[in-house]
Amino acid sequence: MFSWQHFVWLGICAVIAVISIILYRRKRPSLEQVLNYCLAVCLFSEVTKVFSVMEMASSADGSIIFPYIPMNHLPLHLCSIQILFILYVRISENKKMRDHLLCFMYPSCLLGALSALLMPSIFSTSITVDQAFTHPMAYQFFIFHTMLVVLGLIIAMSGVIKWKWKHYFECLVIIAALGFISLYVNSIFASPTYLNGQLQHVDFWPNFFFTYNNPLGIKVKTIQGWYTYLFILVAAIVVLTFCCFLPLVKGKKKH
Repeated sequence: MFSWQHFVWLGICAVIAVISIILYRRKRPSLEQVLNYCLAVCLFSEVTKVFSVMEMASSADGSIIFPYIPMNHLPLHLCSIQILFILYVRISENKKMRDHLLCFMYPSCLLGALSALLMPSIFSTSITVDQAFTHPMAYQFFIFHTMLVVLGLIIAMSGVIKWKWKHYFECLVIIAALGFISLYVNSIFASPTYLNGQLQHVDFWPNFFFTYNNPLGIKVKTIQGWYTYLFILVAAIVVLTFCCFLPLVKGKKKH
């Protein structure tokens, strides 16, 4: 994080995003066409990720060796579940549900992907900084999240949604529900060690939605510290999401 390689990638992502928005404003493709391009990027992203992180693991007795994808790479992060949302809004004919998802996708794609680009966990979980331009995972990570940023902006610009403050509150409800569910999912996919029925330690947890720990690597050692972190996380989401909706709703009222 914050290495020269990281800053170069941020520059590349900024150029891609700016060019994409300029092309969108000039060509004015339909949202469906934009979603088609996004699905192509999603396919590239997941195929690249799966075959880049796949490793061979053996059974306890060594008699079986099979391919294994580490659990933190499952598509259950806030950004990766957008793949399912993109597919749904592209093919669904349920306009009400489609609009609800688009209203959620606008801030979650924009803010979630921007956060991922600014704080790339990939350099601590998947590859080293020295592999920033030689490993396919780097290209997968930065291109995919840049696509999400662009998609979030295009959803706001497309005029498909008549923005209202109720969409802001609906968005907070959805993110709160997904965040709460992530507490269960993080525990399900964790690797705890028990002794005589008592929890000793946890060797691994996927940290989906960053509800278990922060992406900055700051250690949280007590339940009070975790509550403090959770409060900061919730407050940041509420404020930043409000900042996303404010210009859209105010701009609508002026017209």
